[in-house]
Amino acid sequence: MNKKFAEKFTAVVSAVCMISVGIASVNAAEIDDGFESVTKNAQSSDSSFPSAYSAIGYSLVDENGLPSNFSSKNLGFVTPIKAQQYNDCWAVAGTEGFETKLLKLGYPVTEMSHDHANASSTTQTNGKGWQRKYRDGGFTNIYPGYLTSWQGGAEIADVGKIDFSKNIHGDDMTADKTKYGTTKLRYLDGADSNEIKQAIIDNGSVTASYATSNKCFNNAGTTYFMPPSYDGDYVGHTISIVGWNDNLSRYRFSNGTGVLPQNNGAWLVRNSWGDNNTMGGYFWLSYEDKYIFGEKYSPNFTIDEVTEITDDMTLLQDERYGATYSFNYVDSNDITFINCFDFGENSRTLDKVLFETKSNGADYEIYYIPVRDGVPSNDESEWKSVASGKVAYSGYQSVDANGFVAPLGRGAVGVRIKTNSEELSQLGVGEWLTSATKMTFLNDSSYGNSYIKYDGTTCELLDWYKTERDDALGGTFVIKAVALKNDKILNGDVDLDGDIAVKDATLVQKYIVKLEQLDNTQLCNADCDGDGDITVADATKIQKIVVGIN
Repeated sequence: MNKKFAEKFTAVVSAVCMISVGIASVNAAEIDDGFESVTKNAQSSDSSFPSAYSAIGYSLVDENGLPSNFSSKNLGFVTPIKAQQYNDCWAVAGTEGFETKLLKLGYPVTEMSHDHANASSTTQTNGKGWQRKYRDGGFTNIYPGYLTSWQGGAEIADVGKIDFSKNIHGDDMTADKTKYGTTKLRYLDGADSNEIKQAIIDNGSVTASYATSNKCFNNAGTTYFMPPSYDGDYVGHTISIVGWNDNLSRYRFSNGTGVLPQNNGAWLVRNSWGDNNTMGGYFWLSYEDKYIFGEKYSPNFTIDEVTEITDDMTLLQDERYGATYSFNYVDSNDITFINCFDFGENSRTLDKVLFETKSNGADYEIYYIPVRDGVPSNDESEWKSVASGKVAYSGYQSVDANGFVAPLGRGAVGVRIKTNSEELSQLGVGEWLTSATKMTFLNDSSYGNSYIKYDGTTCELLDWYKTERDDALGGTFVIKAVALKNDKILNGDVDLDGDIAVKDATLVQKYIVKLEQLDNTQLCNADCDGDGDITVADATKIQKIVVGIN
């Protein structure tokens, strides 16, 4: 197998809780490796915290309307500090951020299981998935995929203690105890500080990664600054940022490097090394740190939207790990990315369509696409428009599907991404990854799940990879749909009163001549002959049902 990469698709993807000495620019879908455990035992005497925001009367704001200091901790939106046992800082920090979001939304959270996230992200029994064991380090894109695939989080009280003494596999961790599903998750790589601060105010925290070295901590272990000139060893480490202080003196960052930040200001970090200092396991990270919010440890993210999972919800998806890479291989600014699903009696009414993209600012269009003989229709006149809009950020998007009712059986959801002429259309893909020495992610893709359409032609995605990239492993597009059980679906019951009567036929006739509007469930019930169109034939069929003529 020969995986070909064009120069314009190079990327930097680094591991966390792993050794990394310097920036390594690598080919797309290629990452650093080399594992190292993370421990920290620091004595300290600094216990400064910022004042809380307006909830306790704080009023000093900057020209952007943001306070000069803020703390989700002081507002009570944090759980007790955690102490990682393995190289799973990414799981601990991600779980902390998820807990904070839930607390801010008012959910009664006790403690989510970061061990569940760790175990779910180990290699599957069939050898697919993340190629790691529970003691190994991880990568910054694991947790966003874990959340948006509704694998977690799960409360410890529900899943119990994970027994790592057993031979754990990722697919041993079921998602049946997941109570809350993440539907919007925004990347903040390279974002300005005001956007990051607003995200902390809105969501309680931002999950981010930086390079940690004992030499860059002060003696108390309560401030941290890695100067841009630093060229020593370090370890990638993921944290939860829960506040800031614009006025924290730069002189507080004296450390073994002998270099101070040029300006005041720092992020308030919730760490995963336990209660190891007089700040209770928190510390200050200078705004001017070498790697924080850069591309090296992307994605840095915040959780914008969470839904409480109910018994009538189904998440339709063709992969469970989320985006491991961005599919940006086609030289086109107008591409439709397609995933096929089996729409059942209790999973055909679409509430939301979720997808991952970095095409910030692009136009999107969501379609239901009929599948004929196992293949999505290439004829766009047969496609049903579900929604449209503009991509407002990079990350996992959630689009209201307006209760669109899909026909029973095999069908497809298409996400069309149209950018300006200078940018390529792209969508998240669950694609295999390598490091310099080994495979780090092996996708579990199935033939016939994903398709791509551009230049008027629809192609099965695994076939496309083989033909266009000499790649036998390929990938799966990250498109998901939240489907709801709909008790109102009854062929012929257009007014949704539970009975089929002459007035239902009358409603159809009024709709045809544009005297009535019907919602998506009504349209489904009105299409009595199942041909996808509402015509006089449907009204006639309802009349026959009323008089007992089949």
